[in-house]
Amino acid sequence: MYSVKMKEAVSSAQSCVDLCCGTQNVAVSSAEYISAFVKYLDVLDPSGIDFLKNGFFADMRIKKYWKLFSEHYSKVEAIIEKLKKNRIIAENTLMTIRNVQDRYQQVLDEFLSEEPEAPDMEYFNQKTVSLNLKNILDNTSAEYGLLVKRLEDITGMANDVFTNAVLIARVNYQINIVNEQSSGLIGRADVLSYKSDFQRLYGMCR
Repeated sequence: MYSVKMKEAVSSAQSCVDLCCGTQNVAVSSAEYISAFVKYLDVLDPSGIDFLKNGFFADMRIKKYWKLFSEHYSKVEAIIEKLKKNRIIAENTLMTIRNVQDRYQQVLDEFLSEEPEAPDMEYFNQKTVSLNLKNILDNTSAEYGLLVKRLEDITGMANDVFTNAVLIARVNYQINIVNEQSSGLIGRADVLSYKSDFQRLYGMCR
């Protein structure tokens, strides 16, 4: 017994999986952006800078750090914006996958409930394909759920880290990384949280 309805559901679900797992999908581009982001984090790592220390050499290191930060800030911000856009794409893709999952599960449940008393090989083959695709759909949904969460965590933490850095530079060292009139940044410049949050962000991206 062969189910045309199940065949159509399999075809539709397979198209969804192919779209989500192709070489141009959002998971691949996100991995590329995160990899590029890590390279900047390597350069801007503040762990070796004692922002609270005074003295000629300490001041020189701090000024050199903020000069480096200023040079790379716009590039870092561009990557963060791309990751934010990818997060939205991933959220929409996840919603699509879950909708496909729900429809597919309904058809699959109906197909399995109508299993004949003496199923033939054609039925068994279709059942195997249908159940395998269900597992693939479930795995794809789970992977996109993790991707959405990871992008949310990285972009959220990156926003906190780099906003804090800009405030530290402005308040503590009178250095404007971004235009003071257009930045719209408010908050308390906190050197200790900057260094600890930077390491947390670093860990998220590794």
